[in-house]
Amino acid sequence: MDRTIYGMIDDLYLLCIVVDKTSIAAASSYLEIPTSTISRRISSLEQRLNAKLFTKKGRSIAATAFGLELFQSYQALFKHLNDDFLDKKDHHGEVAGKLKLVVPTLFYQQIIRSALLKFLHRYPRVELDLLLSGEQSQPELDTDIIITFKQSLDENMIARPLFENSAGIYISAALFNEGKAPQSFQELRDSKWIGPANEKIQFIHNNKKTEEFNRVNRITVNGIETAIELVEAGIGIASLPINLVKNNKKLVRILPEYKQPKHMAYLIYKERKYQTKATQILINMLLDEVAQLNAN
Repeated sequence: MDRTIYGMIDDLYLLCIVVDKTSIAAASSYLEIPTSTISRRISSLEQRLNAKLFTKKGRSIAATAFGLELFQSYQALFKHLNDDFLDKKDHHGEVAGKLKLVVPTLFYQQIIRSALLKFLHRYPRVELDLLLSGEQSQPELDTDIIITFKQSLDENMIARPLFENSAGIYISAALFNEGKAPQSFQELRDSKWIGPANEKIQFIHNNKKTEEFNRVNRITVNGIETAIELVEAGIGIASLPINLVKNNKKLVRILPEYKQPKHMAYLIYKERKYQTKATQILINMLLDEVAQLNAN
């Protein structure tokens, strides 16, 4: 028996999940099993292997060299087996019906596009109503899933944080190279701004909040992709999400010492009792996709 892996497959899978999720508590939440069960199974695996797989670091744990070696060897295999099994299972399942998703255009293109395509390939019987919106628009509440930067949409819906969005001030590379970029806070105030009509322009300098811009020369747009295009064209400057434009060679970030308050993106959906099976599956796939991006 010691020369086979009989009885250890589940334990090896648990090890991979704990390492991937970085903690037993996170693995417990992901697998929906008690932390005590995971701890017991990991201890059993350590006894069978006669080796330590994790070490404690304060209140957290870290994989040992051997634990990391097992994770690197089997993670891809378990992911393939998991995906393949779910594909076969769902092929005979009844995941069907209509599903309405509202998401900002650029968020869809750069964050969840691959996850959504995977979902649609896996569940071809689901009819998706995908509505691409502006970042500041007010989504319709008759929706199964909403991704937005507005937390308080409806008290009967669940708002789950996705990630914090850091912003910077950007100008076109052409204007920057011509020496036309603002050099001071006053010049920043006097510049032509591009952004949503109701957006507050706030800054934090030396860990202190500066005064807001109450009146500015502004071109209003309701979509971040349009704002980016206008800044690229040299029409004005804008506060833009750093993660979405950091590789854009047509833009230059200016005055980085003037930081801006972070904004939280939320995944909003109806309570579980009102969710279809398709909705539950897509919520989990979107959360996993964003979690992987945040980890990287």
